[in-house]
Amino acid sequence: MLERSHLMVVREVEKQGSLTAAAEVLNLTQSALSHTVKKLEQQLGAPVWTREGRIMWITQAGHYLLGLANRMLPQFEQAEVRMKQYAQGERGTLRIGMECHPCYQWLLKVVSPYLSRWPDVDVDVKQRFQFGGIGALFALQYRRTGHARSAEKGWSAVRAGVRL
Repeated sequence: MLERSHLMVVREVEKQGSLTAAAEVLNLTQSALSHTVKKLEQQLGAPVWTREGRIMWITQAGHYLLGLANRMLPQFEQAEVRMKQYAQGERGTLRIGMECHPCYQWLLKVVSPYLSRWPDVDVDVKQRFQFGGIGALFALQYRRTGHARSAEKGWSAVRAGVRL
């Protein structure tokens, strides 16, 4: 199976021009990198490089993998950056529900500094709830968990007069 690390190896060996230089950049020993390349070529059933002594030429299969590496690795890197932003609350959606229209202008003033600080977070303001604020919370809980029972328990507690 082709893995991300294989694409990194192909890209770095081609970029550096030798296994030794690529191994140093990848924080591997030259021997470990050489074994990785051999194993990759065995898995693929095709040589990635043609070797003459210490000189290596990339094959057609290697060119294909290099093109794939040059397209896919930046996407992986971007995905990691995005996931980190989501994890740290720097990206996502802030949903706010309100009942009154005049509050909307006030809310914009309050939210402006937040938007300046977190430009990649979307703010979604919903007005005129069709089922009230508590209902919105339970609907959100249902969407997050996918469990109707947890939302039903919440509604039962509200009907029984329990403050949540």
